[in-house]
Amino acid sequence: MDPEWADNVVISGIGGRVRCEPGWSLGRGWSDQLADFDLWLVWSGQGTMRLTDREIPLRAGTCLWMRPGRRYEARQDPRHRLGVSFTHFRIRGEHAFAPPFEVAEVRSLAYTAGTMEEVMRWKDADPALAARLLGDLLRVLTRDHGAADGPGAVPPTTTGRRREQQMRALAARIEEQPGENWRVNDMARQVGLAADHFSRVFRDAMGERPQAFVLRSRITRAQQLLLQTDLQVGEIAPLLGFRDGFYFSRQFRALCGVPPSRYRQPLSERKPDEVESSA
Repeated sequence: MDPEWADNVVISGIGGRVRCEPGWSLGRGWSDQLADFDLWLVWSGQGTMRLTDREIPLRAGTCLWMRPGRRYEARQDPRHRLGVSFTHFRIRGEHAFAPPFEVAEVRSLAYTAGTMEEVMRWKDADPALAARLLGDLLRVLTRDHGAADGPGAVPPTTTGRRREQQMRALAARIEEQPGENWRVNDMARQVGLAADHFSRVFRDAMGERPQAFVLRSRITRAQQLLLQTDLQVGEIAPLLGFRDGFYFSRQFRALCGVPPSRYRQPLSERKPDEVESSA
């Protein structure tokens, strides 16, 4: 049964997607002042975080459900600065709510990061929609975390953990440079695996096969370029590795529900049935 609390999410503060500046760290004073929940996703980089009872590594795919009263102190590797998405929220009517997890490794980095971006995009235009998106994401994260830690779960081997870290590091590079020529054979060779085996390992770590992950990463970046730059659709397509504008538009519409030219229009000018998502 789905957790009912997920239907009572309220976006309560700021959020965003940032690349942490050189010299950045998260001091003890921040968590001492935390008054609501903060969902924190690392999508790139490396670092460590000190919790109340342990220290954990921070890497692509690490997700934290921070809550008041706990300790959170973080630092980053200066050679691999952290990329983080975050959003503050509360659960309506649940004053003593205990989150079902504090730290998790997401199964699909693209889905989690994309949904958090959509939450921020709709936060002001449609707060109720943003809250539903975040509630659905929390459901998925909770289920994945329960499946990983449940009685039927198989503890990962040392090789399995190493392979998963390799896949998450590769996924982070794809998200940072989606327009590169990401061929399955080349990626498999980089990690020392046969192409078919690589595809299975990547799917197990990231929740989708590498070809689908590359496409989703390209479309996510296309959404950003359409909203944040004056680049034309015909210019964006080759930048992101699409062979022609028509193929790009077809793939964009399949994932987002509208063609790229319509996506660029202000929300107020869209038709009611044109609701798109990067997730």
